Amino acid sequence: MTDDPIETRSTDGLLLEAVLDAPDEPKAVVVMCHPHPQMGGTMNAPLLLAVRDALVAEGWAVLRFNFRGIGASEGTSSTGRAEVADAAGAVRTARDRFDGFPVAIAGWSFGAAVAVRYTTEDRDLAACVAIAPAVRERPGITDGLPDPNDVNVDAPLLIVCGANDDLVEVEDCRAWAELVAGAEFIELRGANHFFWGKYDDLAATVSDFLDDVI
Repeated sequence: MTDDPIETRSTDGLLLEAVLDAPDEPKAVVVMCHPHPQMGGTMNAPLLLAVRDALVAEGWAVLRFNFRGIGASEGTSSTGRAEVADAAGAVRTARDRFDGFPVAIAGWSFGAAVAVRYTTEDRDLAACVAIAPAVRERPGITDGLPDPNDVNVDAPLLIVCGANDDLVEVEDCRAWAELVAGAEFIELRGANHFFWGKYDDLAATVSDFLDDVI
């Protein structure tokens, strides 16, 4: 497996640090969006690393990156809408490096909301996975998910939440997913927002979903 520090660039011109993890013979690539920048979220969040390990083992290349203003990435953090340009740039980099391969996007919490927002703009994605997405807008913190009545996506979309999440209302996630055509909702028993002790279950859920859609 390669583990290469790389650079990507947001579609509004910011240089972003990133890491590409890839098996010797990848079958597809997934771009990962990290949790909230104002709450210590980075591309090296342990949950993302656990999911990465599972995906690489199944033949996926994984591109992780730091949103604007985090680590060595240029710019200033916002509440989610500006970060869509960061996700767009990372997807573009993935496509440049793996021309012709399926490209999916995934994110956790704040990053999950960004991933969903980006998916509404890209008709060529293979899939989107949103782990415990920030559903509701919280002024100054997160813009949350777009109104489900305004969401029209072509890519298969998975929303996965922990049954014991104390930061995101599980029923909000379920209700949002029910209003979006093609969205699938999975609730993991015994898991909280951070999926402590449930990394293996979460990684298997994400990996199985992605493998089914390519």
